[in-house]
Amino acid sequence: MNQAISIRKPILQAPARVGALLALAVGMGMGVAQAADTAAVPALSVAPPAAHWVERKLDYTYMGFTDKFSCDGLRDTVREALLALGARKKDLDIQERGCTHFNGIEPSPGIFATFSVLVPATPDELGKVGDTAAQPTRWHTVDLVKLTRSGVNTVPCELLEQLKNKALPLFTTRNLKFRSTCFPHQESLGDIDFSVDVLRPAASAEKSAAARGD
Repeated sequence: MNQAISIRKPILQAPARVGALLALAVGMGMGVAQAADTAAVPALSVAPPAAHWVERKLDYTYMGFTDKFSCDGLRDTVREALLALGARKKDLDIQERGCTHFNGIEPSPGIFATFSVLVPATPDELGKVGDTAAQPTRWHTVDLVKLTRSGVNTVPCELLEQLKNKALPLFTTRNLKFRSTCFPHQESLGDIDFSVDVLRPAASAEKSAAARGD
């Protein structure tokens, strides 16, 4: 398996009003938490929602100045990221695009991928008699920085920024924590954070899928 090839060069109110102010503060705090949450499902959900599989497509061309990839390297790195975010392994299909070299780095390598992701079922869907598509789920935290780290301290900062914009919206997520200070032509020494909760099948369903080889 070809790996990514990198080129690197070396931020007091009166007592009678206390109860009302506390209630207002709590309400505002919840509003801020929900506004900061980029998830499709609110972070304050009591339990993970029942969900069903929906097909998604990703047509993506990498544009970077610091980290350079071969076609195989980009394909394998993106494939690993998609699986970590919750793409179903058994029907994930990812193809290289824009390849001009037999091997080695590419100026603008790309991929086209089709895969299935879990999407919360609506009340109407859950209410249908005989509906077997919905299944129990769980939230799982993924750290994309640790997943794609290519050295002791370096990560493909530009790639992670682009995956956050292009791939992440295709998944059901919550509690996104993202911070980046990528600079072109400079290696990234841990100056990026990218973790998020993703929707996965419940543990029992994952064990069954593993047993089937999905």
